[in-house]
Amino acid sequence: MNRELIQEQFGPNADDYVRSPVHARGESLDALLGWLQREPVRWVLDIATGGGHTALALSPLARCVVASDLTAPMLRAARDWLAENGAENGLFCQHDAAQIPFPQGAFDVVTCRLAPHHFADVGAFLRECARVLRRGGRLAVIDNVTPPEPLAVRFINAFERLRDRSHNFERSLPDWEAFFSTAGLRIEHRQQFRKPIDFGAYCDRMGVPERTRTRLRVMLLQAPAAARAVLNPREVDGRMTFDLEELLIVGRRAAR
Repeated sequence: MNRELIQEQFGPNADDYVRSPVHARGESLDALLGWLQREPVRWVLDIATGGGHTALALSPLARCVVASDLTAPMLRAARDWLAENGAENGLFCQHDAAQIPFPQGAFDVVTCRLAPHHFADVGAFLRECARVLRRGGRLAVIDNVTPPEPLAVRFINAFERLRDRSHNFERSLPDWEAFFSTAGLRIEHRQQFRKPIDFGAYCDRMGVPERTRTRLRVMLLQAPAAARAVLNPREVDGRMTFDLEELLIVGRRAAR
């Protein structure tokens, strides 16, 4: 069911995501690039590429970047974005994140940025990533994360799901550490970031109706303490603003 919701939500909004500053850049993306360029990279797979921002950023480091996505309009938008920005080493593939159509050991690096909270089975996604990595290859995931407190987890996920029906679940750092370990990936780096979100743009990207925007605004202002500490709702230059937290986690497949 989540596959259909993802395609329904993101297909009509592909161009908005390509032009979204929140997705085009950020501290976590800079950190990912800094970490990955420490070693030579040939073949990269960027899963759930969205607007293609991560694939574009990786293209100067690699011989070839395969950008993949479940949603065809998003994949076309990513292809156009890479071409518009002069990237000539991109390939494109439509597939589910938990069913990667490439052979074992095909990639030096696999990345996935700001998408796993939509995935129905994160464990299957990570197992597939580990499978297609060469021995010693690296997986780098960036996603929104919650604090570990159960009330904050429930509230933040309810808030995100009200805005976007395809949202499945944001997880905490301990959750991600457990997923990586179960998939046989040794964690080499973990880093969290706080990113400011313009409430109006956040709603516009999903075409949120005014009635739902009002409910979201009230949720922000009445958030329980543990969630409020993360969301930090406030006005900046007369506009409602709040924060989300991101996690960059990098793991390596065993060399033997």
